[in-house]
Amino acid sequence: MGLVLVLLAAPLLQVLLVNRSPWGGPDLVALAVVWLAQSRGPVWGCVAGLAGGLIADVTPPADGTVGRTALVLAVTGLLAGGLQGRQLPEGRWREGRPWLVGAVAAALAVLLQAGAAVALGDEPWQAVVAALPWTLGWTVAHGTPVSAVLLRRRRSAAVAEPRVAMRRV
Repeated sequence: MGLVLVLLAAPLLQVLLVNRSPWGGPDLVALAVVWLAQSRGPVWGCVAGLAGGLIADVTPPADGTVGRTALVLAVTGLLAGGLQGRQLPEGRWREGRPWLVGAVAAALAVLLQAGAAVALGDEPWQAVVAALPWTLGWTVAHGTPVSAVLLRRRRSAAVAEPRVAMRRV
């Protein structure tokens, strides 16, 4: 429930705080989608990407093609959720490397959004190339540790003993 609230608040925080800072910052909507996809799976990630992207597309100042961010984040959420539960050939689960999945998914989200903005003609490529290193660095730097913490919490909750709903007298 908390991650869904983060997803709904991320576009507002992006516009009010991050976009106004002089040194740039992370893409909060992409990070919320990646975190939700990692903790809930690929279907939730795809739905979160679609919903969060549509909210980000219509949040003022909306200056691009509506649906561009939604498509990119839906694909990112699907891939991030799919990578998280993937089994390695030796039979071990990839859940031991949540920071790597978080970093790759966050970088993928930023790169796909930049590519879509240039391809659809919403932004000139010079402006995208100038802002890309800062946004990519901030997003990956924030996405990596939080992904590791989220999955460590999920794994420890799954190992914990189940709670008793009713006691017999």
